[in-house]
Amino acid sequence: MKNNFIAIFALIISSCSSLPKKITNSECIFPTDNTYPGGLINYSLDSIKSEVGENLKLGDLIFATCKSDSQFIVLAPIPLSYKENKVQVTFSNKVVASIPLQNKAYRESRIEIQNKSLVNPPEVMQDRIKEEYIQGQKAKNILTRRGSKQVMMNKPLVGIISSEFGVRRFINNQPRNRHIGLDIAATEGTPVKVPLKGEVILEGNFFYKGNVIYLDHGDGLVSSYSHLKSKRVTLGQEVSEGDILGYVGSTGRVTGPHLHWEVFYLGIPINPEIFLKELY
Repeated sequence: MKNNFIAIFALIISSCSSLPKKITNSECIFPTDNTYPGGLINYSLDSIKSEVGENLKLGDLIFATCKSDSQFIVLAPIPLSYKENKVQVTFSNKVVASIPLQNKAYRESRIEIQNKSLVNPPEVMQDRIKEEYIQGQKAKNILTRRGSKQVMMNKPLVGIISSEFGVRRFINNQPRNRHIGLDIAATEGTPVKVPLKGEVILEGNFFYKGNVIYLDHGDGLVSSYSHLKSKRVTLGQEVSEGDILGYVGSTGRVTGPHLHWEVFYLGIPINPEIFLKELY
């Protein structure tokens, strides 16, 4: 896969949570006012103009920096598991700001899946599931330089939000991982469109995700599209906003036709809705 060495590098540095990642977005056009677990910090530090290196920290969060003539922006995805109610910004070991975080309540979701092998996969499927997990981890941690000036997204399709980001899930009464995407229900065969230009960095048919596509939008921003009936793109293909990626389906572990849409920033899953130009 193109940029494999970058993916491996990103996986390594993502474990060093205070290490900043420089991005090339000179406009610094990112969502604002989403300072909650599953959201994104977008904070201006106008007083710091020099190269920050290891001198700048945002608590224990991974972050990127963006500089222009008039501002210095710090961008940090907030994991769903984050428990603190504020993030202290330190520069050269001195606290220069404190960013309060919002409380956000996520509902519970309980669903029943009749196919028991999708709930508790048989041993024979474990190697496949592990390999697909590794592929997804590498894809979401891709860090390429595209210098995108616009990161706000269009809707990938018109439909009904059937499950929000962050939901606490129970499948057949068993607790599962948090829901790290946005589910959009629509008629099977509905076109799924590219919300923001990028490159196809992973595509396949996965045990849980079914037909899935990962797009690299550059500068640490990656998105994925799962449960597709079929795909219209190939690995390495450059896609433009509005192109058709594939069609809504019910492949993988699902209870009905829908798109499962994920957005990652610096490898951390965050709420896709904060990137939408307009809500549903």
